[in-house]
Amino acid sequence: MSRRKQANKEYVTVTKKLDIPEEKLADYREAFNMFDKNKKGSIGGNEIQKIMKNFGYPLTKEEIRQMISSVDSSGDGEVDFEEFVMLMERQVHNVGDDPVILAFRDFDKNDDGKITNHEFRYILTHVGENRFTDEDVDNLFRDCELKEDDDLPYEDFVVFWRTQMKN
Repeated sequence: MSRRKQANKEYVTVTKKLDIPEEKLADYREAFNMFDKNKKGSIGGNEIQKIMKNFGYPLTKEEIRQMISSVDSSGDGEVDFEEFVMLMERQVHNVGDDPVILAFRDFDKNDDGKITNHEFRYILTHVGENRFTDEDVDNLFRDCELKEDDDLPYEDFVVFWRTQMKN
């Protein structure tokens, strides 16, 4: 697949998941490409730290490491474009201090930024005043392309959910 087709595919995937305006996504792509000097399609912590600083978020190496580990699906310590966009959106929306995120963290037993979808189903159907039905949860999982046996990166989910609520 050509780089242009791959980039367009990533735009569609990221836009579909987060409903990010194309102009903002183009800014993210420009920043990502500027630091992906060897054009391998991923960037590491040093590059992300520089990008975050350029966007007005001076973060420590440890904060960057934690951010990367929360989205790094391959576990190689680097992020691809889609993961990079998730990092940027989290930073822009300050989801770290969000009360919903803090509530999710109570269920995050190993502190990896994820809970099982089984635990998520339990939370939605048993916790709080406005509980979901099993049918509501099934619809939510389908809309978010979540599989029952997957883990849920809850910060990504909250960003996704909030963008959907705006529409």
